[in-house]
Amino acid sequence: MMKLISNNIELELLSGEDSIISQIVEDSDDLFNMSEVWLYPKGTPTQMIFAIKKDGKLIGELKLRNIRWFNRKAELSIILKKEEQSRGTGTEIVKKIIEYAFGKMNLHRLEAEVIETNSASIKLIEKFGFKKEGVLREAKFQNGKFIDIYRYGLLRSEYKKQGNEK
Repeated sequence: MMKLISNNIELELLSGEDSIISQIVEDSDDLFNMSEVWLYPKGTPTQMIFAIKKDGKLIGELKLRNIRWFNRKAELSIILKKEEQSRGTGTEIVKKIIEYAFGKMNLHRLEAEVIETNSASIKLIEKFGFKKEGVLREAKFQNGKFIDIYRYGLLRSEYKKQGNEK
Protein backbone atom coordinates (compact mmCIF):
# COMPACT_ATOMS: atom_id res chain seq x y z
CA MET A 1 0.00 0.00 0.00
CA MET A 2 1.50 3.32 -1.10
CA LYS A 3 1.66 6.22 1.35
CA LEU A 4 2.86 9.80 0.90
CA ILE A 5 3.93 11.32 4.18
CA SER A 6 4.42 15.00 4.97
CA ASN A 7 4.95 16.82 8.26
CA ASN A 8 1.43 16.36 9.63
CA ILE A 9 -0.41 14.57 6.82
CA GLU A 10 -0.47 11.03 5.45
CA LEU A 11 -1.94 10.22 2.02
CA GLU A 12 -2.80 6.53 1.67
CA LEU A 13 -3.53 5.22 -1.84
CA LEU A 14 -6.85 3.40 -2.06
CA SER A 15 -8.10 1.04 -4.74
CA GLY A 16 -10.82 2.28 -7.09
CA GLU A 17 -13.48 0.47 -5.06
CA ASP A 18 -12.36 1.97 -1.74
CA SER A 19 -13.84 5.46 -1.99
CA ILE A 20 -14.34 6.75 1.53
CA ILE A 21 -16.16 9.91 0.64
CA SER A 22 -19.32 8.81 2.43
CA GLN A 23 -17.35 8.71 5.69
CA ILE A 24 -16.20 12.31 5.19
CA VAL A 25 -18.97 14.24 3.54
CA GLU A 26 -22.43 14.28 5.03
CA ASP A 27 -23.88 16.83 2.61
CA SER A 28 -23.65 16.17 -1.14
CA ASP A 29 -23.35 19.93 -1.79
CA ASP A 30 -19.83 19.71 -0.38
CA LEU A 31 -18.72 17.59 -3.34
CA PHE A 32 -16.96 19.10 -6.32
CA ASN A 33 -18.52 18.84 -9.76
CA MET A 34 -17.63 15.41 -11.12
CA SER A 35 -16.35 15.18 -14.68
CA GLU A 36 -16.90 12.31 -17.07
CA VAL A 37 -14.32 9.50 -16.89
CA TRP A 38 -13.26 7.96 -20.20
CA LEU A 39 -12.27 4.32 -20.30
CA TYR A 40 -8.67 3.32 -20.94
CA PRO A 41 -7.30 -0.16 -21.71
CA LYS A 42 -7.80 -2.57 -18.83
CA GLY A 43 -5.24 -2.09 -16.11
CA THR A 44 -4.54 1.57 -16.91
CA PRO A 45 -5.67 3.61 -13.92
CA THR A 46 -7.73 6.67 -14.73
CA GLN A 47 -7.83 7.82 -11.12
CA MET A 48 -5.91 7.52 -7.88
CA ILE A 49 -7.77 7.94 -4.60
CA PHE A 50 -5.90 8.81 -1.41
CA ALA A 51 -7.23 8.77 2.14
CA ILE A 52 -6.01 11.86 3.98
CA LYS A 53 -5.07 11.08 7.57
CA LYS A 54 -3.83 13.26 10.39
CA ASP A 55 -2.66 11.70 13.65
CA GLY A 56 -4.01 8.39 12.33
CA LYS A 57 -7.53 9.76 11.85
CA LEU A 58 -9.32 10.07 8.53
CA ILE A 59 -9.82 13.75 7.68
CA GLY A 60 -10.44 13.72 3.94
CA GLU A 61 -10.03 12.28 0.49
CA LEU A 62 -7.82 13.36 -2.39
CA LYS A 63 -8.31 12.22 -5.97
CA LEU A 64 -6.24 12.50 -9.06
CA ARG A 65 -8.99 11.70 -11.54
CA ASN A 66 -9.45 11.69 -15.28
CA ILE A 67 -5.77 10.77 -15.60
CA ARG A 68 -4.77 10.99 -19.25
CA TRP A 69 -1.43 9.22 -19.51
CA PHE A 70 -0.87 10.07 -23.17
CA ASN A 71 -1.45 13.78 -22.53
CA ARG A 72 0.21 13.54 -19.10
CA LYS A 73 -2.51 15.36 -17.20
CA ALA A 74 -4.93 14.77 -14.35
CA GLU A 75 -7.62 16.58 -12.36
CA LEU A 76 -7.09 17.31 -8.68
CA SER A 77 -10.00 17.02 -6.25
CA ILE A 78 -9.84 17.37 -2.46
CA ILE A 79 -12.50 16.96 0.21
CA LEU A 80 -11.65 17.81 3.83
CA LYS A 81 -13.68 17.63 7.00
CA LYS A 82 -14.88 21.10 7.94
CA GLU A 83 -12.79 21.22 11.11
CA GLU A 84 -9.59 20.75 9.03
CA GLN A 85 -10.35 23.57 6.60
CA SER A 86 -8.53 26.92 6.85
CA ARG A 87 -5.84 25.48 9.13
CA GLY A 88 -2.98 25.00 6.63
CA THR A 89 -3.89 21.37 6.04
CA GLY A 90 -4.95 22.00 2.44
CA THR A 91 -1.68 23.79 1.69
CA GLU A 92 0.33 20.83 2.91
CA ILE A 93 -1.79 18.36 0.95
CA VAL A 94 -1.70 20.31 -2.33
CA LYS A 95 2.07 20.81 -2.11
CA LYS A 96 2.65 17.09 -1.53
CA ILE A 97 0.38 15.91 -4.36
CA ILE A 98 1.79 18.45 -6.85
CA GLU A 99 5.31 17.23 -6.05
CA TYR A 100 4.16 13.64 -6.56
CA ALA A 101 2.20 14.34 -9.76
CA PHE A 102 5.00 16.26 -11.46
CA GLY A 103 7.95 14.43 -9.91
CA LYS A 104 6.92 10.77 -9.71
CA MET A 105 4.04 10.50 -12.20
CA ASN A 106 5.82 12.76 -14.70
CA LEU A 107 2.63 14.66 -15.46
CA HIS A 108 2.79 17.80 -17.57
CA ARG A 109 -0.40 19.42 -16.33
CA LEU A 110 -2.78 19.43 -13.36
CA GLU A 111 -6.34 20.72 -13.55
CA ALA A 112 -8.92 21.64 -10.93
CA GLU A 113 -12.53 22.76 -10.85
CA VAL A 114 -13.75 25.04 -8.05
CA ILE A 115 -17.23 26.44 -7.52
CA GLU A 116 -17.34 30.23 -7.51
CA THR A 117 -18.51 30.39 -3.89
CA ASN A 118 -15.54 28.40 -2.54
CA SER A 119 -13.13 31.30 -1.96
CA ALA A 120 -10.84 29.26 0.32
CA SER A 121 -10.19 26.66 -2.39
CA ILE A 122 -9.69 29.36 -5.01
CA LYS A 123 -7.10 31.07 -2.79
CA LEU A 124 -5.42 27.72 -2.07
CA ILE A 125 -4.86 26.63 -5.66
CA GLU A 126 -3.94 30.12 -6.85
CA LYS A 127 -1.25 30.13 -4.13
CA PHE A 128 0.43 27.25 -6.00
CA GLY A 129 0.26 29.02 -9.36
CA PHE A 130 -2.90 27.49 -10.83
CA LYS A 131 -4.28 29.85 -13.50
CA LYS A 132 -7.97 30.38 -14.13
CA GLU A 133 -8.51 29.09 -17.66
CA GLY A 134 -12.25 29.27 -18.00
CA VAL A 135 -15.68 29.40 -16.49
CA LEU A 136 -18.36 26.74 -16.77
CA ARG A 137 -21.26 29.15 -16.55
CA GLU A 138 -24.10 28.12 -14.24
CA ALA A 139 -22.87 24.53 -14.34
CA LYS A 140 -23.81 23.58 -10.78
CA PHE A 141 -27.17 23.79 -9.05
CA GLN A 142 -26.71 24.64 -5.38
CA ASN A 143 -29.00 26.16 -2.76
CA GLY A 144 -31.79 26.79 -5.25
CA LYS A 145 -29.71 28.54 -7.91
CA PHE A 146 -27.15 27.86 -10.61
CA ILE A 147 -23.57 28.87 -9.92
CA ASP A 148 -20.40 28.96 -12.01
CA ILE A 149 -17.53 26.51 -11.84
CA TYR A 150 -14.05 27.91 -12.40
CA ARG A 151 -11.62 25.78 -14.37
CA TYR A 152 -7.95 26.02 -13.35
CA GLY A 153 -4.72 24.60 -14.76
CA LEU A 154 -1.11 24.35 -13.64
CA LEU A 155 1.75 23.40 -15.96
CA ARG A 156 4.81 21.64 -14.65
CA SER A 157 7.03 24.34 -16.19
CA GLU A 158 5.12 27.07 -14.32
CA TYR A 159 5.48 25.21 -11.04
CA LYS A 160 9.21 24.74 -11.61
CA LYS A 161 9.64 28.46 -12.36
CA GLN A 162 8.29 29.19 -8.89
CA GLY A 163 11.28 27.27 -7.49
CA ASN A 164 9.14 24.43 -6.18
CA GLU A 165 10.66 21.51 -8.05
CA LYS A 166 14.21 20.58 -9.00
